[in-house]
Amino acid sequence: MFLILKPKADETASQKAVRDIEAVLNKYGAKLKSSHSGGNARLAYPIQKRTDSFQIILDIEAEAQGIKELKKQLALVDDVLRATIFTKTPVAA
Repeated sequence: MFLILKPKADETASQKAVRDIEAVLNKYGAKLKSSHSGGNARLAYPIQKRTDSFQIILDIEAEAQGIKELKKQLALVDDVLRATIFTKTPVAA
């Protein structure tokens, strides 16, 4: 999952936003396997009239129904500008 969040002035505010998102993940049965903070970055084009963002990549494991609900709930989180969920398919040997 790739998240674009509103930029935060300090690291503690960014960490609070991440904890809020993790709470949403836990509520819908998604397991957080790993996370990587991309930090603050300039956007190629404005999203909701913002040109700067805080970016996070989360590796999660969830059921299909949980992902649908997760998308809906992430749209309601105030700090999330954009959320993109990628699915991994197992490669047959």
